[in-house]
Amino acid sequence: MSNLATYQIGQTTYVDVFNDIPAGTMVRQGSAAGEGKLLLTCAAGDAMFRGRWQNGNPPDGLLPLTVGGKPSGFGVRLFIEEGGSGVKRSFPHDFTRTFNQGDTVRSDQDMVSYEIYRMNGPVEFGNVDAGPIAQSNVDQFGGGLVVFRSMEIYSLIFRRPACSITPETLTQDVHVGSVHLGDFDNPDRATPWKEFRLTVQECQEPVGMIASFTFGTAADADSSVPDLFSLRGGPANVALEIGDNRKSTIKPGVPARLNALGTGEDFVFNVRMRGTNPSVGGGQFRRPVTVLVNFM
Repeated sequence: MSNLATYQIGQTTYVDVFNDIPAGTMVRQGSAAGEGKLLLTCAAGDAMFRGRWQNGNPPDGLLPLTVGGKPSGFGVRLFIEEGGSGVKRSFPHDFTRTFNQGDTVRSDQDMVSYEIYRMNGPVEFGNVDAGPIAQSNVDQFGGGLVVFRSMEIYSLIFRRPACSITPETLTQDVHVGSVHLGDFDNPDRATPWKEFRLTVQECQEPVGMIASFTFGTAADADSSVPDLFSLRGGPANVALEIGDNRKSTIKPGVPARLNALGTGEDFVFNVRMRGTNPSVGGGQFRRPVTVLVNFM
């Protein structure tokens, strides 16, 4: 043996997955090529070569993958084509080769390929546990085995599908209503709340995710009451208040974090006008407020 060839299964590879993928569905395939190394120098005669899983012999040649030690809901099949032979072998496998004295085995045209399939059970999202999963070995002249190839999980990540909000609800107009100055005559010095909704366009795996909503920036804050949005030329001593579904104030530029919702569901928010100083003035206003949504 001259060198150990290492083949990386996943090189910062993201696989978007979700629980409703039917068992048996292939979700990813890839390959890793040899690096042109001299691996073995051989004695004359026959030698038995083997491809083996690192631990155990999984059923149907499908090795379950784990995330944080838990079953991920996916498994991997491995294949190897050695030296550009055109013969593609699945793991596990055995075959015999005959050599002349001094013949070599190199990795120049080796190709290790893999296929990832959905298995039964819930999906575990995150980084697949790294490390060796399979090897190639051969009988050593004089007895014993030589391991000369190692197939290893490197950086393979099962990722939730991306989530989104419908464009029409992100660009909607919210009418806060027509009010009289007397409508501010209450302990909150505020008009009634008006509800608006942001609808989830797609989110297949909301459980465990957080949706972060940021309305405006700190520059949008009212100079007298920073928790509110200034009206910028609207009625004097009046500001805009945005609240979540519980009508808790969302400050300008400060993220509000909520549990993610599934496709077609609505995030409910509220908005109203509030007096900021004793003398509330009249007038009309139109106040754009940007919203940034991040799913984490």
